[in-house]
Amino acid sequence: MVIVLFFVIAYLIGSISPGYIFGRFVKGIDIRMFGNGNTGATNTYRIVSPSYGILAGIFDFLKAPLVYYMSISGLALGGNFHINPDSAIVFGLAGVLGHIFPIYLGFRGGRGVASLFGLVAITLFFTQSWYALLFVASSTIYTLAVSRSIKIEFSFRKLMKLSALLLPLAYFWLSESIMLRIIGILLFVSLILDFSRFLFPGFNRRYLNISSIAKKKELKRLSGYSLFLISVFIIFWLFPGWVAIASVTIFIFADLLAPIGQFFLTIRLIKEKTVGGALIIFGIAFIAGIFLKTLAGLPLSMELVWRGSLAASVLDQFSFLLDDNLLVPIGIAVVLFL
Repeated sequence: MVIVLFFVIAYLIGSISPGYIFGRFVKGIDIRMFGNGNTGATNTYRIVSPSYGILAGIFDFLKAPLVYYMSISGLALGGNFHINPDSAIVFGLAGVLGHIFPIYLGFRGGRGVASLFGLVAITLFFTQSWYALLFVASSTIYTLAVSRSIKIEFSFRKLMKLSALLLPLAYFWLSESIMLRIIGILLFVSLILDFSRFLFPGFNRRYLNISSIAKKKELKRLSGYSLFLISVFIIFWLFPGWVAIASVTIFIFADLLAPIGQFFLTIRLIKEKTVGGALIIFGIAFIAGIFLKTLAGLPLSMELVWRGSLAASVLDQFSFLLDDNLLVPIGIAVVLFL
């Protein structure tokens, strides 16, 4: 009964909608009748004003974390209700549901992205279990699915990069010598294909015409596949296993999700790189580092995690000097090792 009562309280806290309130009292309108039709911070920013949009975003971001903290700290129901950090995610999600489906607004609220990632942020401070990892992954998928402004095309190249996670994963079971042989074979095959392209222009043109697997800049240079495998081979050859696993894993996740940065905080840093992209890379790398530390048991201190994350976001800014498939993973490995 107590659990049901707090679930309802969590839902009601999440259903508080500053965007709707600002629309009513500042503009005298139902914000859901304008813009994207919801009560979230983005619509508030566009319809009411930027300042109220920022305030709505902060409030929405903090709602679910408040519920989560209340459930694990004993602040809920007069201190008589405690729950473990993993199970508390469920009550945080009740707050997110309140934001998306507020009962007093006919179950038409916002998309819940700000509240969801507020919950992700506080969760990482209290638990880094498999449940938390599943929650983070699900939250990312949900955000990509509901955010109309964020569209990432998962091409064959990205799927190949994702499959490369098998390399650091295999290091837990296979010896260094076996890993180097496997990576060496993959690299040899990739280089053979590249040199075949250079020798036979027709084959090269057909390769470059397949946009899902090729990039135009590869016309007269090694493919991204070869460059990535070169960096992986160097890392697994020269650095300790934990450095190799961490640097390659962090790079893969950061590289896959970095394009999200082009949809917000598009302030330019260096050439085409943006503030949003740098923040996404840092955040993804940081989360990956935390889970590698706790779930994989790698000897990563929190200081190493944030330094490796910072290295990933900074090095990516200079990928115009050297391909990011070489610069970023090797750079992260050097920073972690030193």
